[in-house]
Amino acid sequence: MIGRCFLSLVLGFVLGTLSLTLLPDLGRVAGPFVCAGTLEPGPRIHGLHYRCITADGMAVNIAPDQVAFRAIPLIAAALTLPVYAFLRQREAEVRQAQQAAEADLAKAVAARAEVLRIVQHGNLKRQILLRAAELNLVLWVQPPNGRPYEARVDWIVEEDGLGWMRIGAVVPVRINPLRPQNVYPAQPWAHYAWWSGS
Repeated sequence: MIGRCFLSLVLGFVLGTLSLTLLPDLGRVAGPFVCAGTLEPGPRIHGLHYRCITADGMAVNIAPDQVAFRAIPLIAAALTLPVYAFLRQREAEVRQAQQAAEADLAKAVAARAEVLRIVQHGNLKRQILLRAAELNLVLWVQPPNGRPYEARVDWIVEEDGLGWMRIGAVVPVRINPLRPQNVYPAQPWAHYAWWSGS
């Protein structure tokens, strides 16, 4: 929870900064703190510009850093709660998906599958960090008791296992007969991408 709060706060400030950059009008929230009149954004020629229109119609330039220093925390404060709620909901969805995959796998039986098609996709940074590739596979699954069928799944395949993943290869898998489209790898170098929702 503390980690989620901290991340929400950080994202709130990041989004607040980005919002002010893209929508200078949001700087008006800092008006009461930097201006005795009405704070208005000026023309964006070389970055952010603000001016204060006083009660007698005078226009006084306000340094953009003064506006940003007060506006960004206010915008971030308004965004932090929605960001926190989004992160909490996302964590619950991830936890639910993990639990569903674990429950599904607990009832799975051994089978074999032939690789029909391979499409590599996914987050490149994650692939570099994990030394693995996210592969979208089309498999021809041969259950122990039942008719063969085609399934499309996402697997995370570690570097050591990439050599095994080729069209025509037959790999051991596990399937739950009640949910046959979820095909789990039965090798230590491959993992089911439970977040894919397949």
